[in-house]
Amino acid sequence: MKTTASDNASTARVSPRAGTCGAVLAAGLLLGGCASTPVPEPDVSLPSHWVHVAKQAGAPEPDYREWWQALHDPALNQLVDASLKANLNLASALERVRAARALYLRSDAPYKPALSIKTDDPVDPDARASYFLMGFDAHWELPLFGRGQAKKNVARGHLEAAAGNLREVRVSMVAEVARDWINLRAAQQDSSILRQMIRLQRNRIKLARVRVHLGLASPAVLTAPLLKKSNLETQQQNARHQVVAAAQQLALLTGRDEPEGAWLHEAAVPTLQGYEPVSVPANLLNTRPGIAQARAQVIKAAGELGLARADRYPSIGLGASLVASANLASYNASGLGGIGSVGPIIDIPLFDWGLRKARANAKGHLLKAASLAYREAVLQGVADVETKLDDLHGTQQQLQTRKQVLQREKTAVSRARTRGKLGLDSPDQRLAAEFNYNQARMQLIQAQAAHDIAYVALYKALGGASNRPIKSTG
Repeated sequence: MKTTASDNASTARVSPRAGTCGAVLAAGLLLGGCASTPVPEPDVSLPSHWVHVAKQAGAPEPDYREWWQALHDPALNQLVDASLKANLNLASALERVRAARALYLRSDAPYKPALSIKTDDPVDPDARASYFLMGFDAHWELPLFGRGQAKKNVARGHLEAAAGNLREVRVSMVAEVARDWINLRAAQQDSSILRQMIRLQRNRIKLARVRVHLGLASPAVLTAPLLKKSNLETQQQNARHQVVAAAQQLALLTGRDEPEGAWLHEAAVPTLQGYEPVSVPANLLNTRPGIAQARAQVIKAAGELGLARADRYPSIGLGASLVASANLASYNASGLGGIGSVGPIIDIPLFDWGLRKARANAKGHLLKAASLAYREAVLQGVADVETKLDDLHGTQQQLQTRKQVLQREKTAVSRARTRGKLGLDSPDQRLAAEFNYNQARMQLIQAQAAHDIAYVALYKALGGASNRPIKSTG
């Protein structure tokens, strides 16, 4: 049996005879009732409602689990399902949760009876004898002075931090899938409209060249149209690149080697409509991953403080040892021998230059720091959601404005075509009207995408994500 001095400090070790085990065990169980360091409840104040959302009596709760369905895009729904099944980062986070859970479920193991066996083959210094040793050691440290609960809190903090990280990965992944899908569709629409605008610009350049050829205009009139055409071609190239980049990112998020061909077929930008109002700020405590992770750090810090405080008090346990030896140089029964012992183990810290006290004080400050970080995470969550709500409202107004502009440009095209048929306008004026109409279409597409992405950002800030089971890739 071995007794160890903790923290390299001087200790008083007591190993009474087995007859006193009952008294020591009873005293240990009594001390085991000592209260451990409780997990503090940080004082957080949350507003009763969001500033950028009108109060609605009896409004339904928002759908945090399937919020992306408000975009009304079946292809997006399938992509989210695929990413939940095959995303590698999500599967990795799940494995970390499983690892933390495995340790949490056995967090009380250090304070349960343990048994070990060992062998050795020492040789006498005079080299005239050699022994084979085999022994059993058993020990049971009692979880006194809150050690057991403190150890459990540390493990619980690790588990809740891993679970919070899993939810954060899930929330970010779903939001990224939705955002990349919106960007993909918007870039496809931009590329298509830009092709039409380039065609229109080429026709306008042809008309300008005819005027120059007829001497009705100087060659300088071609400079601006040619420059505009070059800029449009650059924009179209950028749009094509955005399509490729978004498709590759979607392939990564869904665990594919390459994008699916169907993704590259041009389609409309998802249309956001019929989304439900946002719930009260207090729900952030249950949904936003950053807040949950900050709370996990508070639990872990409380456990570490409890262990540091417990280390300032005696460690009491029970132990037993049985060692048998055989002289390998002797072949008779007298060469066998054994010895056993049983009794309490008491480790009492006496003097360590204040190191244990300093460690406890340090852990106390770290617990306060974790509590302050938790409050900061709550306030950050509220500020983040308020900002995203204002952004969503602003993009909605911008979208309505762009729809009105598009309607005016559509009317202008119809008028220009009519006037052209009547000979009241030149062909260039009709082409200019069609060009402006297509430009308004592209601006509307961009406003629609910005509104959709603002909605995605809002539900990412709220912590919205599917709660469907995740399958590990292993």
